[in-house]
Amino acid sequence: MSRPPFSITSALARISHPDDPVDEGAIENAIAEHGQNALTTRQPRNPQATRKLILDAAFYEIRMAGFAGASINRILDRTGTTKGALYHHFPGKAKLAYAVIEECLPQYIDDVWLKPLDGEEDILPVMMGQVDSLSTKDAPKLLEGGCPLARLASGAAELDENLRKRIDGVYRYWRRGLALHLGHGQFNKTIRTDIEPSSVAEFIIATLHGFLTRPPALRNSETHDAFAREYARYLNGLRP
Repeated sequence: MSRPPFSITSALARISHPDDPVDEGAIENAIAEHGQNALTTRQPRNPQATRKLILDAAFYEIRMAGFAGASINRILDRTGTTKGALYHHFPGKAKLAYAVIEECLPQYIDDVWLKPLDGEEDILPVMMGQVDSLSTKDAPKLLEGGCPLARLASGAAELDENLRKRIDGVYRYWRRGLALHLGHGQFNKTIRTDIEPSSVAEFIIATLHGFLTRPPALRNSETHDAFAREYARYLNGLRP
C-alpha cells in the first residue's frame, strides 16, 4: 500500500494530538476561519477621529504655550500619533494653527459664552453668573490657562497677517452672537432699547478680554471680586 503524500497540517496535528485521528479538512477550515476573524477584528482606520485628536491636543498646546511656544513634539506625545499622521492632516504648523483658530476657537466661544444664553428671556443674570463662576471650581476647563482667544490675541503683534485676520474673525463671530442675544433682550424688554447691541457687545468682550488676559494665578479673590462688582454694575445699567 502506498503511503499518503506528506501534509504539513497532518504533521502539526500529530505533534499536538498524537493519538487522535486527523481531520485535515477541519484543520484547514479552522486556519481559514482564524484568518478571516483576524481580518474582521482588525480595528478600522478612522481618519476623522485622528484629526480631531490632533486638533484638540494642538488647541491645548497653543492655548497653554502660545503660537510661538507651541511644540509639535508635545502635541505628538499627547496624542500618541506619528509626525507623518499629523502632517497628513495638517501640512505644516501654520495649517494646524489656522485649523485651531477656525474650528476650536468658535467652538470655545459657543460653549463658554454664547450657548448658555440660548433660550433665556433675561440674559443678564446668566452673563453675571459666567463671571461669578470664574473664581469657583465650576469655572470652564477651557479657561484653565486664561481665555484662549484673549491669550492668542495678546500676542497678535508677533503673528503673521493671516493669523491676525483669523483671530479677528473669531472676535467678530463672538460680537455678532452676543449682539444678537442683546437684541433679543431688547425685544423681551429686559434690556434698554436705546443701546446699540453691537457696540455694547464690543465693550463687554473687551472688558472680559482685559480681565481674562491676566493668568489665573494672578486673578486672586480680591481682583476677581472687584472685577465682578463693576461688571455687575455695568450689566445692571443695561436694565430698562
